[in-house]
Amino acid sequence: MLKNTSKIALIPAYNPDHKIIGVVRGLKNSGFTVIIVNDGSDPEFDSLFDKSNGADEVINHEENRGKGIALKTGLRWIYKNCTAPYTVVTVDADGQHLTADALKVSSAARRCPSTLIIGSRRLKRDAPFRSKSGNFITRAFLNTLTSVKVYDTQSGLRGFTHDLIPVLTQIDGSRYEYEMQMLIDVDRRGIPIKEVPIEAVYIGTNSTSHFRTIYDSKRLYKVIFKNAGKRKKKRR
Repeated sequence: MLKNTSKIALIPAYNPDHKIIGVVRGLKNSGFTVIIVNDGSDPEFDSLFDKSNGADEVINHEENRGKGIALKTGLRWIYKNCTAPYTVVTVDADGQHLTADALKVSSAARRCPSTLIIGSRRLKRDAPFRSKSGNFITRAFLNTLTSVKVYDTQSGLRGFTHDLIPVLTQIDGSRYEYEMQMLIDVDRRGIPIKEVPIEAVYIGTNSTSHFRTIYDSKRLYKVIFKNAGKRKKKRR
C-alpha cells in the first residue's frame, strides 16, 4: 500500500518521448504520487519508464491495448493499493498538461467530491487545425445529440475523488473513445461534470499525439451516435 497519497497523478503512456521525465518530475515536486501505465511501448523506450525518473509505480502492459484500457488498469491499481480519501488526476505524457493545471484540477476535485472535473482548454487561433476542427465538430455532435454539455470534450486532464473509481473502471472503451463514453455515462448516472479552465499547450503541430484522426474520430462518433437520445437519469 502506498502512503500519503492525498493526490495522485495517473499517466497512460505509449512510446513517449523524453518530455515524460519532465512531466513526472513536475508532478512529484508539487506533491503528487505518480503512477504510470506503460501501454506496451517498444523496448527502446524502457529507460523512460525507469522508476529512477521519479514515478512511484510503473505498471506494464505487455502489448499496446489503448488509452482507455491503460487508464482503467491504472485506476484499478490505485483503488487496490492506495488508502482513501484521495483525488486522482489523469495527465497526458507529452507535456501538454501543465503541472499548475493538474494542481488546479486536483483542487477542484477535492472541493467537489463525487464530481468529474474536466480541465477545459479554450483553443487559441494558433492551435493545430486538427485540434480546433476536431474539438468543434465533436462538441457540436455531443451537445446536440446527448444531454452532456461540455466545451472541451477531448481533454485528457480530468480529476475525481476515489469514490468514482468503481464507476469509471466499468465504462466501456479501450482507446480514445473511452474518454467520450466516460462523459456520457457519468452524466447519465447523474454524476455532476464541472469544467475548470486550463492552458492550451501545443508543442509544434501536436505531432507526438497517437490520436489517429480518421480511425479514432470514427470511434468517438460511434459512441455519440450510439447514445443519441438516451435519457439522463434524474437525481434523487
